Amino acid sequence: MTEKSRKTGPVRLNDMDNSELLKRVHKRMVDGLLNRGDGQADRNMAGISAMDEKLRKSIAELYLALEEAGNSPMAVDLLAEHVAILVEMINHFKSKPR
Repeated sequence: MTEKSRKTGPVRLNDMDNSELLKRVHKRMVDGLLNRGDGQADRNMAGISAMDEKLRKSIAELYLALEEAGNSPMAVDLLAEHVAILVEMINHFKSKPR
């Protein structure tokens, strides 16, 4: 627990204490995936990486817009719909043989 979270409660999404660490871990993971495939796989992974970066930016923008709107019940409903979509996608990939 950081000093900041002890004073003010849990660290919130807009507290940027961990964002740089998360970005570095994500970049390392994507770089690792890009460096272990053939040429076509590298191009596919590069496209996926670009889409992932775009999605993360959009999620951050959505969060800020929802925060600005100030309608927590609506924000929770909307985010829950997105989470449900992601869970379905995760379950789809988990059900496939490796």
